[in-house]
Amino acid sequence: MKISYNWLKQYLDFDLTPEKTDEKLTLLGLEVEETETVGSDFEHFVVGEVKEVRAHPNADKLVLCDVDLGDETVQIACGAPNVSANQKVPVAKVGATIPVPMKDGSYLTIKKAKLRGETSNGMICSESELGLSDDHSGIMVMDDSIETGTPLKTALDVEKDTVFEVALTPNRPDASCHIGAARDLSAVTGGELKNPYSNIDEKESNLNDDISISIEDEDKCHRYVGIIVDDVKVEESPNWLKNRLTAIGLRPINNIVDVTNFINHEISQPLHAFDYDLIGDKKIVVKSYDEEKKFITLDSIERTVPAGSLFICDGNGPVAIAGVMGGENSEVTEGTTKILIESAYFNPSSIRKTSKSLALQTDSSYRFERGIDPSIQQKAAWRAAELIAELTGGTINPNVVDVHPVKTEPIDVALRVSRINHLLGTELEKEQVVNILSKLEIEVSSSDEDKLTCIIPTFRPDITREVDLIEEVGRVYDYNNIPRPDSSPFISPQPLSDREEFQERIRELVKSLRYKEISTNSLLSKKEADLLADEDFQIHSLNPVSQENTTLRTHLTGGFLKAVQYNLNRNATQLRFFEIGHIFRNSDEGTWIDGIEEHVHLYMGLCGQSKKDNWQSDENDFSIFDLKADLEAVFNNLGISDSIVAEAEGNNTIVYKYANQEASTLKRIDSELLKGFDIEADVYGAEIDLTLLLQNGIGKKEMTYQPIVKFPTFEFDAAFTVDKGVRAGDLAKEIKETAGEILQSVSVFDVYEGENLGADKKSIAFRLTFLDSNKTLNIKDVEPVVQKIVQKLEKTVGAKLRS
Repeated sequence: MKISYNWLKQYLDFDLTPEKTDEKLTLLGLEVEETETVGSDFEHFVVGEVKEVRAHPNADKLVLCDVDLGDETVQIACGAPNVSANQKVPVAKVGATIPVPMKDGSYLTIKKAKLRGETSNGMICSESELGLSDDHSGIMVMDDSIETGTPLKTALDVEKDTVFEVALTPNRPDASCHIGAARDLSAVTGGELKNPYSNIDEKESNLNDDISISIEDEDKCHRYVGIIVDDVKVEESPNWLKNRLTAIGLRPINNIVDVTNFINHEISQPLHAFDYDLIGDKKIVVKSYDEEKKFITLDSIERTVPAGSLFICDGNGPVAIAGVMGGENSEVTEGTTKILIESAYFNPSSIRKTSKSLALQTDSSYRFERGIDPSIQQKAAWRAAELIAELTGGTINPNVVDVHPVKTEPIDVALRVSRINHLLGTELEKEQVVNILSKLEIEVSSSDEDKLTCIIPTFRPDITREVDLIEEVGRVYDYNNIPRPDSSPFISPQPLSDREEFQERIRELVKSLRYKEISTNSLLSKKEADLLADEDFQIHSLNPVSQENTTLRTHLTGGFLKAVQYNLNRNATQLRFFEIGHIFRNSDEGTWIDGIEEHVHLYMGLCGQSKKDNWQSDENDFSIFDLKADLEAVFNNLGISDSIVAEAEGNNTIVYKYANQEASTLKRIDSELLKGFDIEADVYGAEIDLTLLLQNGIGKKEMTYQPIVKFPTFEFDAAFTVDKGVRAGDLAKEIKETAGEILQSVSVFDVYEGENLGADKKSIAFRLTFLDSNKTLNIKDVEPVVQKIVQKLEKTVGAKLRS
């Protein structure tokens, strides 16, 4: 969006230079991406009269012109095909600088020169060389009535200007015009905003025998205003209007179209002018169609407009695509003598959808799709009608038609001064706040010592909450004026909650076990969700973005398997992943929302090689025991190893319970599940319910430390013959419970099966490590304990001490 410095000064008296204006606009949130100087002061440019044209003796494509400059007559060499005697032309005298840069970015300064042996004292200019247009076909021929020697700036009535290219954010539709930008500047400069619309009074809608207007689709069109201007004469716009438009990159067309463009960039109300005589049945109907429509727009292109798009129609059919572009069938031309001015409010999402589908963004759609002021339509139409009447000699029909089925009222938002100072770190007084808001045309209707009730104008749809008002105060007060943190009353960040600290502790712990963290989508496809959980537990999205993301995950397994599959496809061989994330299940009670259980889980998973093949050792694949060791290391670090009860379910699954609740499941992933995720390798996974542990106070336990025992350990090896169905883990658990505190650890170092043991028998050898913090142990201390263990195992599982 382009903003003209000179145009801004039409609505606000301020002393800021263009450079300072650039800085202020950016600080106000209207970020200036680029600044451009347009036009020229045309110093050393005058209107000259060509007295004589003769052939150049040494160049076929050049002629020599004697040009009267008012105070002298000079010879100028010229190559333009349209130069002739008795023309009034713009002349750059010696010393003048051409305002349009050359290809290398430099500027040409005119000097006295010789061209093919003949003297040339200046340059006769084309419109493109003066920066007035792109026309470089020949020199610019001026009106004969202009006095010879008149400064070109005076003759052209042009001005040098600075134009700001503003990167407007979507939440600031009010600033997409010059009055909006001037309003913001008035708040920081203190200057009074001169808004020409404040003097225009709205009139009651009247029946007009010349036109009828109706709105069929009130959801997409909230208001439509029509004003007729009779006896117009379509011709070139005056210089002041052309200067305004050309400064911001618009091409002047005629005095009617130029006024509608002027209003659009002045107050951000797009307008359209119809040739009244081309309106069928003299009626306007605003409606949308259920099927797509072919329509020829003003640029003479036939477009296929999708179904549901809003049209402006007459008695014969569409005459404009609402909010985007008018039609060729009702265009204002030189023969137009009567016009209908359209000023409307269209639903932003409707215009955005149509504009995007047509890949057509105009100045009108740019503003409509952001949301214009719903209260300015009639005032904008009246201002346009008055300007058009003034420039064309037309007469305004006083019977305005204003169809307004959906009205938008200003809203009230409460604002606390104490809250402003709390968030910004300032010490603003109530009077300062009220002054800032009033400059932004936000009225304070009532106030007490701290609380203000603010009426939000309809041109600010982005302000709906107290924090939005605080942002307004902050940007106008100037963020540079906010005290530095070391001298302001900013509050220190809140400490992490128990839950956050617990999760961070878990995260660092698992990272220390050499797992890499992954983060996966909490939504799965229906097919993936069915592989992981019964339908009864699943929660489905009512409006899924895609069929790949329809169902909330009930486990973290799905995301882990997708990550495994992705990495295996890229030849990764050592996959050691973990994730901390939320899972969701149908529940009778629910966690935060009725019927939805939401817990935080930790998932740890392994796939591939634990060790690659190298010159020191052969490769080795991960096993379920690698993951079991890591999982139990987590339990040990949390200090709950002694409270965890492990129960095997078959040969591939272990369930760990804490406080009689299922806290974790360790398993070798089922082959059918792996097939569903297109994985052929062995995969192992363990999932821990962190919410359950936290609810049982695990996260609040402080780390305790004990001194290292100064006495040595005593190791004792014992092998037991048992049935093949007996698990080593069950034996180890019995050994620990029987030995008591003197037993520090139990580990399996050998498993043997042979004919000498008998059918369906095996031998499991344990290494028992004993430790007493008060003395050095010997065999006499340990033997009674070992005997007690042997007796217990023989009684419970029929174990026999083998050695």
